Amino acid sequence: MTHERRQDRSETPWTAGDLYLRAVAQRTGLEHLTLATREGLRLSGTGDEDLGSRVAAVAPLFVEEPATLRAGLIDELTDGQPMQVWRVTVRDRPFYLIGFGALTDMSEEVQHAFDRIFARPAARISN
Repeated sequence: MTHERRQDRSETPWTAGDLYLRAVAQRTGLEHLTLATREGLRLSGTGDEDLGSRVAAVAPLFVEEPATLRAGLIDELTDGQPMQVWRVTVRDRPFYLIGFGALTDMSEEVQHAFDRIFARPAARISN
């Protein structure tokens, strides 16, 4: 008999992404994690969804054009905590993983987990 390490599971990729990011946040001590598209849309995240949507909206500018952000905007969003952004790839497309709280390195395991969670469904074989 094998022991299932995860208590919460979902077959829906977005919900599975939320659950996974919650576990990563607990493990790393980050207060908030959001997975965002490069267009600034929230895909998955932990905590308040409205905050996640706002963080997702500014992530591309934070990475690509930080000078265009209003002074103090990031501090307002993160309540003064440091904000970190990691680039990840999902289905060959670039995404941003945004976290705030304790500065941390994000392991390659996170990229592998996103590859698994957001993998294309296997084609069904019909007889």
